[in-house]
Amino acid sequence: MGDALLEVEGSTIEECFEGSAYAFLGLTYDVEKVKPKIHRTIELEGFDIENLLYRWLEKLLILLTAENFAVGKASVKINELKLKADIWGELYSRKKHGFKREVKGITYHLMSVETNSSSCKIRFLADL
Repeated sequence: MGDALLEVEGSTIEECFEGSAYAFLGLTYDVEKVKPKIHRTIELEGFDIENLLYRWLEKLLILLTAENFAVGKASVKINELKLKADIWGELYSRKKHGFKREVKGITYHLMSVETNSSSCKIRFLADL
């Protein structure tokens, strides 16, 4: 049906990855309505930073679609190409969290992660 190009800026790579989660999940539901009732830890490794971003967003989508888990808060730590995230959320409810559109997946097309000593910018495309 279409695509959504998302851009996230932050002062650190961790801040950008956290922001990418909120932007990505915000395509489907109202992230601000999610209560932090359940805590989970995610650990991922990528072969480059774009792959790590892809795997991060893919994991969040799998949690939503396969486990009906809506993430409302994320705290990310990245060391080299390893990500460890603490996430909080609750079971997704269309009535409580709303429904905006279905996200089918994430693509590498137009994906970029730019960092320097004082900022980060992430761009990625979601397949709707």
